[in-house]
Amino acid sequence: MTEKELRRLVCDTARSYLGCRESDGSHRGIIDRYNKITPLPRGCRMGYSDPWCAAFVSAVGAQCGLTKILFPECSCDAMIARYKAAGRWEEQDFAVPKEGDLLFYDWQDEGSGDCRGGADHVGIVTAVTGNLLRVIEGNTSDAVGERSVHIDARFLRGYGQPDYASMAEEEAPAKTRDGAVGAAISRPSAPAPVSVSLTLPQLSRGSSGEAVRAAQLLLIGRGCRCGVWGADGDFGAATQGAVQSFQRGRQLAVDGVIGAETWRALLTLGEGALA
Repeated sequence: MTEKELRRLVCDTARSYLGCRESDGSHRGIIDRYNKITPLPRGCRMGYSDPWCAAFVSAVGAQCGLTKILFPECSCDAMIARYKAAGRWEEQDFAVPKEGDLLFYDWQDEGSGDCRGGADHVGIVTAVTGNLLRVIEGNTSDAVGERSVHIDARFLRGYGQPDYASMAEEEAPAKTRDGAVGAAISRPSAPAPVSVSLTLPQLSRGSSGEAVRAAQLLLIGRGCRCGVWGADGDFGAATQGAVQSFQRGRQLAVDGVIGAETWRALLTLGEGALA
């Protein structure tokens, strides 16, 4: 994936958890996913009644396979310390984040000067429009919710900036006729169909493993929610529903089975796919 695609994957994965809440226990999948991170940050195992905003961000990073750059932690201040140590911390008043960056809050910010207090909350920036940010956060009114904030608003402590570029696979440069390296190849506006390898397995209800997890990540990236457990590698009812929703949107046979045609559609960049 390119850097842009990785950022979009994190945002889409965070978005798939919207509505998970403590009142019905649907937030427990987030806590469980955090507790499966190995090694567990500082050995701190989370309980279902613990504050879980940092655990939510960490669980999203773990689900996307990006714990090397989206540092897992269950404490906001401990998470900030990791970004500072990596040189990926920004707290300038007028800094402009990117999609996939982390926004930290300090509710004791007095609104004058650079806020340098302890952080109380964290979320994932999912959109930047002019001076307005959209942020998805765990443990907001005991649920995964979304808020809009202005750049340089009160209570903003700073930004963690995961190094997505280090994990990205950019397109190779083109070679000219004489073998010299030229400009990077640009993507065609209408991509050719992707050939699906015969080694891709057919997946259906009850399947499990890495192939299921890969398919779930693709579905989530295309806006099809796979339930509160996300890309857990188990093909259950929620994943079957996500497949059926995707198939309807692509005018495929709606059977809830990931066969050759559905794999081809999932792997083809086009309308409704990752940009």
